[in-house]
Amino acid sequence: MATDQLRAILFDLDNTLIDWADVQLGWPDIDRLYMPNVIAWLQSEGQASAIDLNQLLDSFSGRHHQAWVEADRSLQAPYMPTILLDALREAGVDCTGLTEAALMAAYNWRGVPGCRVFPDVPRTLALLGEVKLKLGIVTNASQPMVMRDAELAAHGLLHHFPACRLAAADAGVIKPHPRIFEQALKKLNASPRETVFIGDNWHADVEGAQGLGMRTIWRTRQRGTERNDRHARLRTLDDLPPILDAWFPGWRDGPA
Repeated sequence: MATDQLRAILFDLDNTLIDWADVQLGWPDIDRLYMPNVIAWLQSEGQASAIDLNQLLDSFSGRHHQAWVEADRSLQAPYMPTILLDALREAGVDCTGLTEAALMAAYNWRGVPGCRVFPDVPRTLALLGEVKLKLGIVTNASQPMVMRDAELAAHGLLHHFPACRLAAADAGVIKPHPRIFEQALKKLNASPRETVFIGDNWHADVEGAQGLGMRTIWRTRQRGTERNDRHARLRTLDDLPPILDAWFPGWRDGPA
């Protein structure tokens, strides 16, 4: 029987490539960092002269939280720009003619203080790039990927993922829904048997990707590694190459 060939690796983003362990802020505090940017922009456009920051934050945070509660049940992805527009309307802002693109540019997302790239990530991505593997990101983010792209660029990771960077907000569903994985595979022009998915969330990442027939790797903070024919566990991506050696002999020569 022919051996499967490795062509692509898909990664989760948060707590897989970017480490949140040192983040001290909760989401209401993170929202408070960025929302003044929106108010300042609206005021520069002659709107929202008397908008109340605390009222806007309460409305946005409440709506955002409820959207995630519903997403956990339905797997329909929250969409942060729409949530923010609804909160602005509730705060008395006339949103006629206000585009999502302009609003997101004003928000000026650059990530969360305390987040950092795991130290094993740059060298692992460099190795995978050297053998011409297709690399992608699939993240359960309510922000459109254009916002997370700014964060990836700030972390020096954006150039590793030219073909596939997919946020749940853009896919319309969250992991483990099969559609988000199918969209990513289409972007990479790869089949499930040719693709490995790496993520930190057992249900969303591992079970979701396994449902489409991908081999999976669970990134945890537990020490050591484990591996069978279809699934592995690791703490550091430095342990990834031996796993790929076992699953895809010859992968270091690159796809045919």
